[in-house]
Amino acid sequence: MNSKQLQYFLTTLRKGSIAAAARELDIAQPAISQQLANLEREMGTPLFQRSFKGVSLTEAGEVFAKHARRLVDDINAAKADLQHLVAEQSGTVKVGMLPSIGNVLSMSLLSEVKKSASKLKLDISTGPSYSVRGWLETNQIDIAITYEQDVDAVSMVCEPLIEEYMYLVLGVNDQSDLYQKYQDRNTIKFWELSQFELLTPGSRDALGMLIAHYEKVTGVALRHNTAYSGQLMTGLRQLLQGEGAMILPSSAIFHLEESGLVKALKIEQPEMRRQVLMATNRSGSLTDASIKMRDVIRRVTACEQELNHWRGDLKYRQPSIACA
Repeated sequence: MNSKQLQYFLTTLRKGSIAAAARELDIAQPAISQQLANLEREMGTPLFQRSFKGVSLTEAGEVFAKHARRLVDDINAAKADLQHLVAEQSGTVKVGMLPSIGNVLSMSLLSEVKKSASKLKLDISTGPSYSVRGWLETNQIDIAITYEQDVDAVSMVCEPLIEEYMYLVLGVNDQSDLYQKYQDRNTIKFWELSQFELLTPGSRDALGMLIAHYEKVTGVALRHNTAYSGQLMTGLRQLLQGEGAMILPSSAIFHLEESGLVKALKIEQPEMRRQVLMATNRSGSLTDASIKMRDVIRRVTACEQELNHWRGDLKYRQPSIACA
């Protein structure tokens, strides 16, 4: 038995099927099935009852699940304690964030940390929302900056940073009829988005979940371009080539706006928003370095909002600061 098997077992239990666990973990379904079969052989009894509807625990599985949760908690606590020790000694804080957030925060955070007189060091990782969540859950990062659609209140301690406005983003293209129609506008109604071929991520991504929520609430079906890879930089390149439009926060595109490469229209009726949170793992204790880094993140977020790079409403009280 190993930690990977425990993770597969508990994820399958939580999701209710092997297929759903495979999607959650981004792993091939046969790989999970094989690991679960190996686990059951080692335990000497079936742990799951399998049917076309999914899986449920056997009596033995109920007993094993209690131990599995304790084992995983102990493993995560051990990792957290060791990483806490290493972090205290080095002053390095590992922060995970999505590419759109990284676009507005990364350089400013690195600059702010560099100016600090302390031994504080910053290690930034970027990835899709589900990866950032996984990194935090397994203590690969100390702080996650992510969206409300992809947090787990059971395992995370969350602090709201900013509620950002969402925009329809178009590539500046004088040959495009749609661009010509909207180039003099600064806002757009949600139902009007149905006129655009949209480059949108899948349902696993926090942005994909947000868009699906607004479609459900409004009853407006949008046109999703399945050719989109889900990678922000690839999507922006497709956008600039005139292959579609995107729904994004200003944090993802402010630099392209300043260069005159994109046009951003604020989405209204209903106003489209999402909340960005700073999260830490509930199972671990914060190092002095992590506490200091959270203060840096708050200061930099406030500066980027004041500079109009990150448009939205701050969700915490920030003292007066000088922003470059």
